[in-house]
Amino acid sequence: MNLLYLLLNIVQGITEFLPISSSGHLIIIEHIAAIDAHGLEAFLHLPTVFSIGFLFWQELLEIAKNPKQWPAVIVAIIPAGIIGLLFSDVIDMLLYSPIIIGVSQLFWGFVMAHIAHKAESATFITNKTDKITLKQALFIGAGQVLALIPGTSRSGITTMSGIVAGVTPQTSAKFSFIIGFPLLTAAAGVGLVKLITSGSIAALGIAPWALFIGFALSFFLGIGAMWLFTSSNTTKVMKYSAFYRILVGIFILLWLI
Repeated sequence: MNLLYLLLNIVQGITEFLPISSSGHLIIIEHIAAIDAHGLEAFLHLPTVFSIGFLFWQELLEIAKNPKQWPAVIVAIIPAGIIGLLFSDVIDMLLYSPIIIGVSQLFWGFVMAHIAHKAESATFITNKTDKITLKQALFIGAGQVLALIPGTSRSGITTMSGIVAGVTPQTSAKFSFIIGFPLLTAAAGVGLVKLITSGSIAALGIAPWALFIGFALSFFLGIGAMWLFTSSNTTKVMKYSAFYRILVGIFILLWLI
């Protein structure tokens, strides 16, 4: 279990911030390995929450000090926050399945490829996170609700929503991580509570050294993935990710036949 836990942390660190769906990858691995630990997938978000705080602490501090930026951030967070809070158990029960993940990966792979291609020649009206309007933030927030479906990718759907709303790809990706900070913090907290109350965390038998190394791996890989996605190569990352997602979606669906 220790080695498997390290693998899950490596996958989480890479896939949480690249637009390829961390939940989709983790659920498939847990399904193959026959792991039934309620809350583990959400708990694995904890080190990547610290990654966001480390890389974007200046932006987060600036937002905290500037009330004028609060409305856009709050509007972008509220839809997914409320629906996730009210229906998380229902979503877990109905949507956390390989077939949903396969279809989501395939569908959003094609959508992402199209949006990334269009973005290369598009004209954008917003190129800074503090200039994102309430209307744009609401559109991004509405898109983020779809990320509750496994296989969608929260970073992917919010970045695509921002691009469609007129925000540059690089700024959309950065805003995605900024608004993801409170949501992922809440998800990690809920996951930890579920693991403790269900007794799963003790049953898994993960050694302290594995917990420490796993945290470090996910933390540093998360920083690298975020840096790459928020660089000037955002659309290139989206194109490669779209191709990868299409292949993964096809593989999962063929595997299920």
